[in-house]
Amino acid sequence: MTPERTRRRNGAADGAGVDLRRLRYFLAVCRHGGFSRAAAAIGVAQPALTRQIKLLEEEIGQTLIERSRSGARPSEQGRFLIARSREHLDGLDGALRDLRQTFAVSKCAVMLGVCPSVAPLFLDDLVAHIGARHPNLSLSVIQAYSGDLRRLMQAGRIDVALTYRADLGAGFACADLLSERFALVSGASRRRPEAPARLADLADMKLILPSRIHALRGIIDRVCCARGIELAPDLELDSLDAVKTILLDEPGDRRTILPFHCVQADVAAGVLCASEFADPGMQRTIAVVTPKSPRDAEAVARIAARVRQRARALKRKLRTVF
Repeated sequence: MTPERTRRRNGAADGAGVDLRRLRYFLAVCRHGGFSRAAAAIGVAQPALTRQIKLLEEEIGQTLIERSRSGARPSEQGRFLIARSREHLDGLDGALRDLRQTFAVSKCAVMLGVCPSVAPLFLDDLVAHIGARHPNLSLSVIQAYSGDLRRLMQAGRIDVALTYRADLGAGFACADLLSERFALVSGASRRRPEAPARLADLADMKLILPSRIHALRGIIDRVCCARGIELAPDLELDSLDAVKTILLDEPGDRRTILPFHCVQADVAAGVLCASEFADPGMQRTIAVVTPKSPRDAEAVARIAARVRQRARALKRKLRTVF
């Protein structure tokens, strides 16, 4: 036996690794049922392929291929190696594919549009995920109300939108993420409201509501109209921060209607009070909206997948989300 072969056999006994290229050649021979067919399929000369399989057998110290006039088939040891190696090679191929995708040289940019009341649920998690897992993906964010986001999407300015459920036409895909109940919100100077809030009481209240271009206002008006309730807001104001400031700084009879999570921290701190509505119509559904033919389909798919994962976690975590 030559020194080279002796070294290989000793290496196998010592637990040294094998050449993965030779292992792939071995799998090809078994898959195609012979050396000539495997050589033609993978583009390797048959003598070179035969030699590589022989070297693999010497590395391992086992006979892996049983040769005959009709072809070649794996030995008992070869079948054992096939069963154990394919899963690991597939896993290695997947890891290399993910590596190339994650650290690709070319950078991709995605424009995300999000409603201000939706952003706290998703934005921090999404930014952290992209920074950790997709460093070559550049995310830009536009915060705007649902009507503005709809127009920006239709104009091709936004790649992904997190907004109220909307129908933007045949060129867009809309997938529901979660729903959230509305609450009647007041300053903490008032007596803590009784739960649940009643739609019938709204007509006699001094309400601060968003303007009619806002999707939240549209939901409120549709539900109240269906129940025969006519609303006349005391003040129309689209800024969430401005509404909360009025309730905090100007004690009085004014109240507003918001998704509960928008004021959850303020309620926990004791500066605002909130009572959920029992009416099943008083809720919003948040959706992820994407063009059916996005500029960067892979980047958009990654963002949408993370958003869906976050939505599932919120459903388990937040009481008012379902």
